[in-house]
Amino acid sequence: MKIGLLGWDYSGIDPDSVNLVDFGRERGHEMSLFTLEEIDYQPGGDTGFALSLRGEPAESFDAVISRGKLYGDDFRDRIERLTLLSNVPGLRIFDPAEAWLAGDSKFRTTQLLAAHGLPVPPTRSVRSFEELEAACAEWGTVILKATFGFAGDGVERIVDPVADKAVVERLLASHPTLLCQPFYPTEGGEYRITVAGDATPINILKLPAPGNWQCRTTMGATFERLDAPEELVDIAVRATRAMGLTLAGLDILPAPDGYVILEVNPVPGFLNILGREQHRQVLAGVFDWVERACAEGADGAA
Repeated sequence: MKIGLLGWDYSGIDPDSVNLVDFGRERGHEMSLFTLEEIDYQPGGDTGFALSLRGEPAESFDAVISRGKLYGDDFRDRIERLTLLSNVPGLRIFDPAEAWLAGDSKFRTTQLLAAHGLPVPPTRSVRSFEELEAACAEWGTVILKATFGFAGDGVERIVDPVADKAVVERLLASHPTLLCQPFYPTEGGEYRITVAGDATPINILKLPAPGNWQCRTTMGATFERLDAPEELVDIAVRATRAMGLTLAGLDILPAPDGYVILEVNPVPGFLNILGREQHRQVLAGVFDWVERACAEGADGAA
């Protein structure tokens, strides 16, 4: 098959764009790497114009695996490009704009997961300091976060609304509507389950640095391999399917009555965190899924 890889950019921040290209070639596919900026519109086609991907006609591809960067000041242009690419007749996108937009919104993620019977924290919007005070009166310590963003940007724990008023006002100045949820203790760690197609090759427990509550390796958190319980793996796979994603990294916390899903990341990084064997299992999981979906589509089954 001829498969395009829509990469984040060419800076090297996402080495797995290149890793997926190389792995696809190992599997015998014709692979091309491009970015959202390299999607161009040319006269022709049945829709008034035709798309080209780094100079190659979009219609010449059988599939595109997307790890594109939607964030940035030009996000409207980026979303438009991904949306147009997702609607090229006969081209399979893994994953289309609809799935990416859902994953980009923490409110939509929560809504979708809950609609599929998956465990999510109670959630409310906060648009004023008074609404934040009401949330704290009901739940105690809360997490306040921007509904759009990644890498933990715009995420704060609010223990005392009065003492943390400056933090709240700073967030509200940048984000008119914030997502608010109860704080779940993290001292026991946070699960990260990576789903690649039907496979779950990377299961780890992230442990916060002493004195910190965030389980992020960029903030000093450590991690260890996890022999994930079947229930936890099942939740992660079901959540990935509910979001319409091929590859996802899920942050899940233990809760008094089971688990709660905190995030479903459609561009999970650190795919080599457990070494070469698990890394290749992730890449294989993606291509197994893409190859099967395309074969079923060719047979009229999907």
